[in-house]
Amino acid sequence: MRIGFIGLGNIGGHCARHILTTGHELTVSDLDCHARGRLVEAGAKEAANPAEVSASSEVVLLSLPSPDASRAVVTGEDGVLSTDSPASVVVDLSTNSAGVTKELFEACAAAGVDFIDCPVSGGSIGAEAGALTLMPSGNEAAFDRIKDLLLCFGSEETQWLGPSGTGTLIKLVNNQVFLVGTQVFAEGYLMAAKAGLDLPRFLEVLRASSAGFYMLLSEMIVNRQWDDSTYDLALAEKDLRLALESSEQIDTPLPLTRAAHGVLAQAVQLGLGDKFFIGALEALEHEAGFTVPVPSQEV
Repeated sequence: MRIGFIGLGNIGGHCARHILTTGHELTVSDLDCHARGRLVEAGAKEAANPAEVSASSEVVLLSLPSPDASRAVVTGEDGVLSTDSPASVVVDLSTNSAGVTKELFEACAAAGVDFIDCPVSGGSIGAEAGALTLMPSGNEAAFDRIKDLLLCFGSEETQWLGPSGTGTLIKLVNNQVFLVGTQVFAEGYLMAAKAGLDLPRFLEVLRASSAGFYMLLSEMIVNRQWDDSTYDLALAEKDLRLALESSEQIDTPLPLTRAAHGVLAQAVQLGLGDKFFIGALEALEHEAGFTVPVPSQEV
């Protein structure tokens, strides 16, 4: 199958490589010449812009950093839909807002192209392993035609989830729950540390209690392991912002998410955007006037 891939970052680059190794013909595009070069060296063809990718492909996949980027790549000048012979299916692996997903679905439909929103979970580690959790929605018949392609880098349990926008909303809620829950632990940990509690004993009790369900990344937070990132804080801020934008369209209040987004936004302003998202603890410490020490005892 002739496949196009636009956006070769931490996730997209790995996904594109998996597509190549399964024998598909691949055409790629990315603003980063080094990202393009790595795929070209592996056997992909290089295109000058999204229109060129689309014209030479049956299916185009996108892995882009923002809704504005997805909109520009699909509907903009030299975009996927600007060519006379666009790809028949566009699959957006990006995390988008509900509104932009609807806009892109309608624009593609008007051009006779099937649009599948298929956000992913698992980060660069899952992408490298070819084991991403995929959340596809849109036209079920189009999904059935390309399911094997998606399984090049996705879980075997991948199933179509429903009409266009379903996958996008599920991804936003997934990130909302994960990000807010992690931040709640960080707040509690900061309070315990500033109060002078015995931190190893405190953590031992929490892990054995009902709070243990919410401590997935507690060890990394305690040991301040956020310099190497697989999910940048700036992206986490963007994802919660998209959840809030979508909630307004659905007329659903998200007060806890709004508060958590405020902390992430403050952390970005403090210059922490390229840190792993748990580094938002530094924004909380800034407000508290207290930096949590790394406990001398291993936790």
